[in-house]
Amino acid sequence: MGLGKLTRSTRCTTMPLIIMRMLHFLSKGLCFILRPQDSRMWNAMGGCYEKMEKNHEAAKCYEKAERHCDKEGIALHKLAKLYVLMERFDSAAFCFKENLKRKDLEEVEGSETIEALMFLAKFCKQKGKLDEATSYARRLHDYSGPEREEASALIREINA
Repeated sequence: MGLGKLTRSTRCTTMPLIIMRMLHFLSKGLCFILRPQDSRMWNAMGGCYEKMEKNHEAAKCYEKAERHCDKEGIALHKLAKLYVLMERFDSAAFCFKENLKRKDLEEVEGSETIEALMFLAKFCKQKGKLDEATSYARRLHDYSGPEREEASALIREINA
């Protein structure tokens, strides 16, 4: 089974848990033989662990994907979201910042950028880094939607 088929098969939400566990053990054993430096494999395994709600194991896989030059830019955003779930907010902020730098260099914007900016604006405000929080919130003004209004409210709170 190729890596693409492995990735597509793990996305199926109706796959029984037993098969998911078998896939986990099979891919864990094969990964060290076939492609230990392939970030796509680590991202696929992280996705399997997320579906099984094993956040710590998923985070380890995404960390390995990032160490192995995640060209698609998947790992950092997923890792940041996992860190938020695990209440590791400093680590989440670091990942969101790094992912935002990457997105800025590639000149790519989207929902991941908006999510990162919103998290960082709130995080920096909470940490007392008001200038940095304002900077992130102002960048959200470039987007339409509820995030823009939330950013305006955040800026008003900071300036009050």
